[in-house]
Amino acid sequence: MQLSPDLAAIPPLINEVPLGALPLSGGLTNRSWRILTPSLGWVVWRANAFHSQIFDICRRNEAKVINAVSPSIPTYQVLKENEKGLLVSWIEGHPYQQPDPEPAIALLARIHSLAPDTSIRQFDFQTKVDHYWSHIHDSDLKARYNSFYQAFRAPPNLRTSMSAICHFDFGFHNLLKSQGDIAVIDWEYAAIASPTLDLAMTLDMLGLDFKDGLTLYQKYHAVERPEDWYADMMDWKPHIDLMAMLWYVLAAQVWESGDFYTMAEQIYQRNC
Repeated sequence: MQLSPDLAAIPPLINEVPLGALPLSGGLTNRSWRILTPSLGWVVWRANAFHSQIFDICRRNEAKVINAVSPSIPTYQVLKENEKGLLVSWIEGHPYQQPDPEPAIALLARIHSLAPDTSIRQFDFQTKVDHYWSHIHDSDLKARYNSFYQAFRAPPNLRTSMSAICHFDFGFHNLLKSQGDIAVIDWEYAAIASPTLDLAMTLDMLGLDFKDGLTLYQKYHAVERPEDWYADMMDWKPHIDLMAMLWYVLAAQVWESGDFYTMAEQIYQRNC
């Protein structure tokens, strides 16, 4: 608890004293802990920490998403939650490293096929990037990136109108091979939004061509007018890059890492 004071919230939450704690490696947004408890075994503590507000993360919304998807999608279970954070079950598994992306795309299509829970928050692209922008302190960076930000802060005019539960960080880093299945973790950015945005972000992270990725996706999810889906995904691309660039600037600021600034600058150079 000296290393992470938020761990003090766990004993009253589970009504028992944990036996130990280990910081989890990885996770660019989360600094989670693996906790050993007498009655629940290993669990994961996802705190509502200072950086949660900066990255616009709501643990209560995250819990709602997990509860909505867990009956149908392999993932962890919400065990306990309060205003201090979220306690979820531990998934035993290994990082997903299969070179074939089709199983991952099929799993994303399954998520998009779930009935949207109205209690999950609606994603608003402009509100999100404006929030990121408002938390950047470096005036020189703001001056450098302002034209890119102003050009793409408003979302594109979409040809499609559907909405779905979207993960918004569906890369291999958030997939685990567990008991012969693929489990999805880290739902903190999930919201109700256009699946064209989530699919475009996923294909971007996986390094897949949008047309090839959409063809794979169509094998597992009905797509009316795929030409409209493809056009919307292409229209989303510079907006996705803007959101990612601002996220990396914030990450560099929060975690004091120059590597994140490098990532942000690479995205800027690619677009501008």
